[in-house]
Amino acid sequence: MAIVYRKKRVILIICFFLLFFTGIQKIYAEIIKDLDYGFSLDIPEGYNLEEQSSDGNSLLFSHPNIPVTFVIKISNEKSDDSSQVLQKSLKKLSAEYEIDNFIWSNQKCAISSFKMNLDQQYEGWSAAVPLKLQNSFLTLLCYAPQYLNGGAQQFIISTLNSLSMDYCNPQKSCGIFTEYAFPKEGKKSICLEIAGQKINTNINNVDESASQFIVDLEFAVLSLYANHKLWKEAWQRYYRMIYKDCSPRIEQVSKDIFNKLYPLAEKKDSINADIVFAQYLLSWVQTFEYKREQTKNSSDFTPIPKVLCGEGNDCDSRSMLVSAILNHCGYDTIMLISRDYSHALTATNIEAPGQKYHLQENDKDYIFGETTAKVTWGMIAQNQSDRTKWIPIIFGN
Repeated sequence: MAIVYRKKRVILIICFFLLFFTGIQKIYAEIIKDLDYGFSLDIPEGYNLEEQSSDGNSLLFSHPNIPVTFVIKISNEKSDDSSQVLQKSLKKLSAEYEIDNFIWSNQKCAISSFKMNLDQQYEGWSAAVPLKLQNSFLTLLCYAPQYLNGGAQQFIISTLNSLSMDYCNPQKSCGIFTEYAFPKEGKKSICLEIAGQKINTNINNVDESASQFIVDLEFAVLSLYANHKLWKEAWQRYYRMIYKDCSPRIEQVSKDIFNKLYPLAEKKDSINADIVFAQYLLSWVQTFEYKREQTKNSSDFTPIPKVLCGEGNDCDSRSMLVSAILNHCGYDTIMLISRDYSHALTATNIEAPGQKYHLQENDKDYIFGETTAKVTWGMIAQNQSDRTKWIPIIFGN
């Protein structure tokens, strides 16, 4: 069971308390939420909180397995410019840097790679973002020793990219680094056929390459936890990070699907229109081309925008696609994965008969959705029915 550690404004959702060293209480921190300023960070598992300022506005984390340092700083500034705020922090460190400005989460943000010399040479990435209170800013710095020759870059980028400016809805926008590296381009039209209906919709031209970047990035981070005691938590984060990226990319697609299909479901069965609509989606993904090509250094997860464009996929891509669309349409939906069964399912909190998974975190029942066999909601293979072997992936707050 997760323990909630409260310190000033910041809430750290953690898994274990560690021993005390030099008077500092170290903890494994996974999800950081600031209730006053409204941001959250879903950082990789195992970071230790090493230092904290007396006002709770500055936190310093280190990682016991990877020599990475992560700094969070909240400040009140006379300036209203993120680049000036970031420049101020980097100058204090006598760092070498180049700052770029861009729009992310409807805010003017700044991002920079940097190098500096403390006890040794370090390199990393930093970002500054305006917070919701006037003249307040969030600055993030994440760095590793230069002797690693870029070996910690993916871990650093994943850490920064987990930032969300809306802790109640962390999937509201793609990650800050992804938005910087893959700025929006023109629309790409796609046509989907679901329940005998043609649905014309669109994604962005950059979505396929950007989402592939995230899958590769997060798989590289996940691979570091293969034999770690926090492997399950790392696996859950892997899917949360992919979902965080794909969810805003398919928001329009989800709306277009709902607007086309829900009236059809109401016409078919007005009382049970919700599960009829959900079945349209389930039956649709069950017809997809099966594809699973995992290598030692790559994931077999097909990015969701690529799935929509017709690329072959497996159970976890299909389950995430259905979960994302249903969540966008207002249905509380999760994903279930199993290392024992080497399988993934979707599950939704729609009232309907059939086999269900009880989620302890909110005391709700979610009906199983099998995405590979041509079955209805609530049907699951008997040899996969042990609920203890399924790991829930919870999207959102």
